Amino acid sequence: MKITLAQICCVACDVEGNAAKIIEAAHKAKASSLVIFPELAVSGVCSAETFKSPGFIDKCEMALDKIAAECDTVPVLVGCPVGKFNAAVFMFQGQRKVFKKKQLSALEQDVFVPSDEDAVLQIGCHKYAVTIGSDLANTNDDVFLLKNRVDELMPLGVDVIINIGADKCGANRSRTRRDELRHNVLKTERPLVFVNNVAPKKEASFDGGSMIFGYESYVVASAPFFEEAVMDVNLECLISMRHEDMQQDYVL
Repeated sequence: MKITLAQICCVACDVEGNAAKIIEAAHKAKASSLVIFPELAVSGVCSAETFKSPGFIDKCEMALDKIAAECDTVPVLVGCPVGKFNAAVFMFQGQRKVFKKKQLSALEQDVFVPSDEDAVLQIGCHKYAVTIGSDLANTNDDVFLLKNRVDELMPLGVDVIINIGADKCGANRSRTRRDELRHNVLKTERPLVFVNNVAPKKEASFDGGSMIFGYESYVVASAPFFEEAVMDVNLECLISMRHEDMQQDYVL
């Protein structure tokens, strides 16, 4: 089984441009079982005022319809605001399934509402836990006892964890992000796929660095920082026994 990490530059408020980029990237995937896009890929990460502006969410949902129509034969998982939710939407051959973010940041709470709906994405014999951004952040005061969204999804028979993000760059952020995600792998003993938004380094915003962790909690595949990339990965890599990360940190 092959999945595709579609690390694209999703521009705030440019719904038409983002949708076109999503469609183009989806068609670059070669016989992929799932093409995964970043958090809020359709809308970009906008201000609260933009998300609340009349018709903006409707415009994003109309863009989803266009993506579904033009990528009907390509299974895609796309970050997009849906109603009052920050969501990840799976679309394939007329099917549509919406996964909603639970753990919202303080800024998001002014725009979206959290969801307690528990569901997994099943493709073939694999079950994926679909999480969004800070869903994987530790909600426990004890730094040594990780507690987050995955705790509620694991009883559903999860094989792989997916996290779509819009995680910004910063000093040492690549290392701390990698460690945060690694803790989830160590706790669950499940591979993890992370797909991030990206922008040019001169913008100092989203840094990319999408990656896949294998069972041993090491990065077994990694997209570049500050560059768009559509990367096909065979799930066989997830059983890799490498003992060093296949990702180098960047310097701002």
